[in-house]
Amino acid sequence: MIFVVDSMSCEAVVVESDSWIPLKITWEPRPTGRPLYLRISGSYGGEVEIKIDPLTGMLVQVIVLEAPPVLGEGIRVPPSVLVETSVPVVDRSLWGWEEGQEGIAPDRSVVAIVESLRLVRAGDRVGLVFSDQEPVRYVCCRDVIVAISTDGRLVEISAALQSDIVNSSVST
Repeated sequence: MIFVVDSMSCEAVVVESDSWIPLKITWEPRPTGRPLYLRISGSYGGEVEIKIDPLTGMLVQVIVLEAPPVLGEGIRVPPSVLVETSVPVVDRSLWGWEEGQEGIAPDRSVVAIVESLRLVRAGDRVGLVFSDQEPVRYVCCRDVIVAISTDGRLVEISAALQSDIVNSSVST
């Protein structure tokens, strides 16, 4: 399970999609150091890689390497339009932390977990679902919406894909 513990300011977000990578979302600012990696295998198929800033816990990038099953057409969107420019900060305890000569550092840089991943679509939006829990909070940066449950679980990340994709990249 992935838990969202906070949010921080987002400068920009880039959404990409092509025939090889079904969905790639990158939030700015990018970290200067090596990110933490979370590799998620779907219970029923699909592979996702998430990159996280090791210093802040900021969600840096989500890449759908292999699309999970497309189940449903409902995307969880906030009840009202949000004009927020934030990116989630996730709990980094999965990586374990140890104190060394250079201070506190992650015990490992790559963690692998299994989740019940699925894709949902609605119009020009695609959503990557991590949990069936109901969202109660939303963190948005432009056309990317992250839905979070009452206990802080990452529920869904959805993004607008534009039909006029140029060079298979969309800057939102």
